[in-house]
Amino acid sequence: MPKRVAIGPLAVDTLSVDELTHKLIAHAFAPGRTNHVITANAQFYVLAEEDEDFRRCVNEAEYVCADGVSVTAACRWLGGTPVSRIAGVDLISSLCEAASSFRLPIYFLGGKPESASKSASILMKRYPGFRLAGVSCPPYGFLEKPEIAQAVMESIRAAQPSIIFVALGAPRQEFFIQEYIRPLGIPVAVGVGGSFEMICGALLRAPMWMRRAGLEWAFRWWQEPLRLANRYVVGNTLFLYYLTRYLLKRSAQTGDSRL
Repeated sequence: MPKRVAIGPLAVDTLSVDELTHKLIAHAFAPGRTNHVITANAQFYVLAEEDEDFRRCVNEAEYVCADGVSVTAACRWLGGTPVSRIAGVDLISSLCEAASSFRLPIYFLGGKPESASKSASILMKRYPGFRLAGVSCPPYGFLEKPEIAQAVMESIRAAQPSIIFVALGAPRQEFFIQEYIRPLGIPVAVGVGGSFEMICGALLRAPMWMRRAGLEWAFRWWQEPLRLANRYVVGNTLFLYYLTRYLLKRSAQTGDSRL
């Protein structure tokens, strides 16, 4: 198992995107057991603090990578270990490129209307040998509609993908993978949030200099100020509160003075 850095309710892997891709491609050849990949940011940390079921889901995931400068900074600060940032959109590209060499079938689930199919088309052109297992973009709340949920699950089951990207947003995508994908034994399942929208161009991605400076969140907030206000203002405040609380508790127990 890869080394993990514990920061409160999260334990984050120290793998680079290339190392993680290599491991996941190896898993993709072994159906029967699902390897759940979580791309964690500050929102995940807060959810793990506040929701026991979500915390259990994260702890049971085979891989937890840092998708967010706040999580990488916390790992470096609290764990004393540098952790690579692995954004969901970057992991999709890396996995699709590697999987295309072996013609491994990949399924796209979720996202905004047409974003999954458009992303799949772009990736098929980008990576020769890319094999699309299927695409499904069910409406919000589809699991509460038995006929739609059944059709989605039958589509996934019939496609028999080696890799599935699930873009339902947190925590829905993590619970979906845990409850519905694991029983199917799909080898690799990755929660990717809003990555399809970035790949197909519905959302612009921050320039490289902003990504390197840890400012990609600011660029995304600029594009969707109302929708992301609660996540970034309230969510990041809660993240800092819970992180500080964890650090104070750890300091009291161990005498660690890193404040």
